Amino acid sequence: MMDAFRIWLIGLMAVSLILTVLSTLLPEGSIKKIAGVTGGLVLLLTILRGVSRLDLAGLRLSYDDCAQEIDRQMESYRLQSSRDMESLIQARCGAYISEQAQTLGLSCSPRVETEWTEENIPVPVAVTMDIPYHAKLSELISENLGIDAENQKWVTSEG
Repeated sequence: MMDAFRIWLIGLMAVSLILTVLSTLLPEGSIKKIAGVTGGLVLLLTILRGVSRLDLAGLRLSYDDCAQEIDRQMESYRLQSSRDMESLIQARCGAYISEQAQTLGLSCSPRVETEWTEENIPVPVAVTMDIPYHAKLSELISENLGIDAENQKWVTSEG
């Protein structure tokens, strides 16, 4: 389809160029007027010939199709962005807990779980710790991240 359009457009430009050159070379008078009318008809014929060959049914430039594709792509981007934001919050909260544990002389790799609020924001709601219970770290997690003691899972249930 695009090849046929390109060939038609090149032909149209060639006819226009030839007519322009002829119009410039012909002397003023009745011959130039007759040539101008004839050239206009040839140009019109070239345009109509190209238009008649266009397969308008084959053109898929439907607004509805484009709008649906845009909506589908936007939803895909929203979902990916949401997943990325949730992963980022989980990673940052886990890093914060690890840093706090290090200040207390502990080494851990916490796994933070999130839930989505009504405002579509993931918030930390639970944490699984790979170390035994530590009261001070549990208190820091509760105070700074809002994850209460009931939603903190430790290797042992001591404390």
